[in-house]
Amino acid sequence: MATTTQAPLRLIDSRHPSFFSGWTDWEKWRLTYRGGPEFRERYLRKFDSREDDTEFQERKDLTPVPSFAKAVLNEIRNAIFQRLGDVVRRNGTDAYQKAVAGETGGVDLRGSSMNFFLGDKILTDLLVMGKVGVYVDAPEINNIPTLADVGDRRPYLYSYAVEDILNFNSSKPEEPSEFKSILLRDTVLNYDMLTLLPLDYTQRFRLVYINQETGFVNVQFMDPNGDKISRDGELGGGPVELKIKRIPFVLLDIGDSLLKDVAEYQIALLNILSSDVSYAIRSNFPFLAIQRDPRAAGGHLKSAATDGSAQTGGQGAQTEIMRVGPTYGKYYDKDTNKPEFIAPPSEPLQTSMALRKEMEQDIRKLVNLSVQGLAGRASAESKSMDNQGLDAGLSFIGLILEGAERRIADFWASYEEREPTKRKIASVKYPDRYSLKTDKDRIEEASKLAELIAAVPSRIARKEISKNFTHVLLQGKIKVDILDKISDEIDSAPYTTSDPDTIIKARDAGIVGDQTASMALGFEDDEYLQAQKDHIKRAQEIAKAQGVAKAESDPGARGVDDLSADPQAAAKEKAESRNTDLKVSTKKPVRGEGK
Repeated sequence: MATTTQAPLRLIDSRHPSFFSGWTDWEKWRLTYRGGPEFRERYLRKFDSREDDTEFQERKDLTPVPSFAKAVLNEIRNAIFQRLGDVVRRNGTDAYQKAVAGETGGVDLRGSSMNFFLGDKILTDLLVMGKVGVYVDAPEINNIPTLADVGDRRPYLYSYAVEDILNFNSSKPEEPSEFKSILLRDTVLNYDMLTLLPLDYTQRFRLVYINQETGFVNVQFMDPNGDKISRDGELGGGPVELKIKRIPFVLLDIGDSLLKDVAEYQIALLNILSSDVSYAIRSNFPFLAIQRDPRAAGGHLKSAATDGSAQTGGQGAQTEIMRVGPTYGKYYDKDTNKPEFIAPPSEPLQTSMALRKEMEQDIRKLVNLSVQGLAGRASAESKSMDNQGLDAGLSFIGLILEGAERRIADFWASYEEREPTKRKIASVKYPDRYSLKTDKDRIEEASKLAELIAAVPSRIARKEISKNFTHVLLQGKIKVDILDKISDEIDSAPYTTSDPDTIIKARDAGIVGDQTASMALGFEDDEYLQAQKDHIKRAQEIAKAQGVAKAESDPGARGVDDLSADPQAAAKEKAESRNTDLKVSTKKPVRGEGK
């Protein structure tokens, strides 16, 4: 009996067990976010026997692609991306700081700053797929490097999608991002040898491992056949030893895709929307109904000849197949009291539209719940969106990015300086808080806080509410150091309100000084002095114009409130002149016509 031997597994075909647990969903998540014709081609379903291939293709061509999941995910990405401007990166080498700022080719040698690289290439894939990798590479230096070679040997970054992280072995279970070995898949271009123009894409495999004898990192490239090649693609190339002792690969992992629970929703929306559009275009027309004599046609009558010969007798029966649409009709028997035109019912379309609207809202809820779940602040049974839970989930994602960038800075420094004690490692600090609130949400929340400020008797509590008020309005829109300065100004201010009506009334009543009132309204500390001079000058001009000369006459009654000891004197004098309690006549005196 002949025996068959199984071919040994090639190294490039090996996969980590976790690879198989997620690869069936990766295409769905990526297409759900990407949308477009590819998503429609992959997930639009045929109505089984209700339509043939031609009708299905016509419906497919008319079907729009919903992208609600992408819109919600982009809101989350943008909420984090807009805070990357507040990231503080200090120390490190000049080459690192210039690359981070997008100079000298940027961090990816394509002009990208660190903020753009993380926000565009890393953050989006992290939210869509749940995982993404960053490899820190540097140009090779042959033989013994000179100081000039080391100076020009600037590291750079590129990303790896989760589908291209094939296999890996972590050094310690508690340190999943510290690797002993890792197998990655590259997609590279093939070039024409004569014109040097790209022809097509091909795959190349990169095995990165720590040599157990030397302790240094080695890199071995392989082609799709599993044969060893050099970085340039030449056969027979051996491993390249990097003079570093840690594999320069950073794996960012938030646990799962934020689209895991909504991908099926968007697929269902695609098919419902396709059905609605097809109904609205092809079937939403009134059709003609004509009465006829039932004795004139029927199945009992002789069928009409179809071979072109003359009929020998009898009457051919008319076809009873019904076609619905703008150019087809239906015969009805007499005395059935049917109208001449019949419109199809709109209830199915209205019901479908209501269902689509509810599913669109469910997509937003499910994505937000996924964000909340990152920080353990929400359950899948929650029906309301807790903003604090959302903010905590965004902060968790921010911490993942912060930890990854710190490791990138560490690997970057190890390329620049082999001696660990001499390395200049940059420090990285991300914002502590993020928010998904819209401007409308911020204004509504701030308005409610403003109402509480005057209701609290504690000065300290008022100042804390005022600081919370500014945080709600401005957090995420201005830099953190400016927000801290605003809080310091609130703490040092001698007043707890800046409401103009309250301040002016308090000043007129004599319970607050001019200087405090002026500062509370936002003017300079000494502006009240100039205001007092202007008041005196204006009062003198008014008094001169009014002819106010008698000392016993109250200037306030003559319209010069600034010189009056009682600014309400004019109102009091008018009220007294109209008082008839001690007069014979109760008729209120009024001025007569001018003479």
